[in-house]
Amino acid sequence: MSVAELAVKLEALSQEDYNMVVMLVERLSDKPSNILKKAREKYVKQNPMSMEEIDEKIKKLQV
Repeated sequence: MSVAELAVKLEALSQEDYNMVVMLVERLSDKPSNILKKAREKYVKQNPMSMEEIDEKIKKLQV
């Protein structure tokens, strides 16, 4: 599919569908390290654990 064809298809989307595509592209372009960083920050807010305990928990989830 050419860039022009893709542009035409994107322009034909509803605003809601376009926003969903943009969100998906942003998520897919996120580096794995950024995803892990966000997960770690979220976990820190929810759990009063030491950073070492959090890192261990994240390692276990990756396996």
